[in-house]
Amino acid sequence: MIVKILNRSSQEFNGVLYNDKKIEKGKGELLKMKNFPSHINSSSGTQDVKNYLKAISKNNQRVKNPQFHATISAQGRSYSKEQLALTADKFMEKMGYGEQPYIVVFHNDTPNNHVHIVSTRVHKDTSKRIERDFEKYKSQSALQETIKELYGNDVLKNLEKIMDYNYSTMHQLQSILELSGYGFYKKNDQLNITKNGTLVKQLYISDLNFFEKSFDEKRKKQIFALFKKYKEVYSNSIFRVSDKNHTSYQSELQYQLKKKFGIDVVLSFKDDKVPFGYSIIDHKTYTIYKGSDIMKLGDLFTISSQVLDKKIFDILTNSNLTIETKNVYKKHLEQEYKCEIQDYMIFLKNSKKTDYNIWKDTRNSTIDYILNLGKVGGSSQDKIKIVSFSNETYIINKIDNVIFTVKELVGDYYHDFYLSQLLNPQILGQQSTVSGSIAAEQPSLEEMLKRSSLFGNSAAPQPSNEEQENKRRKKKKKR
Repeated sequence: MIVKILNRSSQEFNGVLYNDKKIEKGKGELLKMKNFPSHINSSSGTQDVKNYLKAISKNNQRVKNPQFHATISAQGRSYSKEQLALTADKFMEKMGYGEQPYIVVFHNDTPNNHVHIVSTRVHKDTSKRIERDFEKYKSQSALQETIKELYGNDVLKNLEKIMDYNYSTMHQLQSILELSGYGFYKKNDQLNITKNGTLVKQLYISDLNFFEKSFDEKRKKQIFALFKKYKEVYSNSIFRVSDKNHTSYQSELQYQLKKKFGIDVVLSFKDDKVPFGYSIIDHKTYTIYKGSDIMKLGDLFTISSQVLDKKIFDILTNSNLTIETKNVYKKHLEQEYKCEIQDYMIFLKNSKKTDYNIWKDTRNSTIDYILNLGKVGGSSQDKIKIVSFSNETYIINKIDNVIFTVKELVGDYYHDFYLSQLLNPQILGQQSTVSGSIAAEQPSLEEMLKRSSLFGNSAAPQPSNEEQENKRRKKKKKR
């Protein structure tokens, strides 16, 4: 995780307005309102929240910039919004804001989950200024302590594990430090290692004896055999992933080697030029190899000239794509971002439901978005896209980057029931209004979704207990 203190001067608490606009656009969600009086709650307007924070701040006119506005960001979807809310609470406590009124708003409009926190630097009881000297440094330390307490992520302990890896060059050591989320810089004879901008360890380069590291020749042969086999199974086409601040080279082969065997393949390159070499980080034996010692770069990979924006790459790698859904999702992203995505840029998962709880949560949130599609003032239009592809209807949740079939959302019974209504629309009852217009007499399944018919029509008969039991027995026999 990374924390940033946003220092834009604001006596009007424009951070509240900024986050409220995100919520209105469906790109934000209010997670917490702490230490506000009972009459100011999640139902209150933006102005009420701002006025309360301003009223507290006016008790100390010497504080010229009373707004405290911070963000805590996770890499990709590594932390859920619930975890980030918990992190925000603990973080604010360590920063001295535990008793202060503050809001926590989750943003979902970037590939990285993150929250915004807004409060006042004037203490609500004493009217004294909350200490802000060395605030940025203090925030880094507070976040590190919070992560350690909540998730057992001991930065120094993890660093010690990394230092136990077998490596033969400084470049190899730096590769695994970078891969593990550590920063580093050399100063004189010292290697300074950082985490989230905070210095965590200093090592004398002269004390790093690279030549005493030992390498298992048998393991090198095993890795060679894995490379030879799986480069024929998965795409070995390397493509560049980049944005203004980041460049890397990726391939499906790299993804699967890491996932299946704990082997990271890190390519070496300068600027935007093609890779000239690579390192192998074997997490099974805690060893880093020079790639060419096992297989030449040209024999392992085919280097493509294609470039993919990092935002789209992050969406693809954090989605639940399978063989059945990849083509429709690819088409959706190409239309949404006006780009071209090659098949080898899509790394498929083995299952849509690798984590049932996550799958269940995103399914439920997708249903909620659909239920709000036809409502006046609803903001679900930016969250959901319903598409037809190869005689199937798919629902794309653009917030969580997941795609569902209708059956996954409503189950086989209701899916079949409403398909039968397509053939006999008279039993649908009265027509519904969608976006101010009357729906067609024979609505498509997509139109029924937009009208929330699949979820909100009480005319749908419930399956009897006997039918449910027969269905359960059939499933049991199949297993």
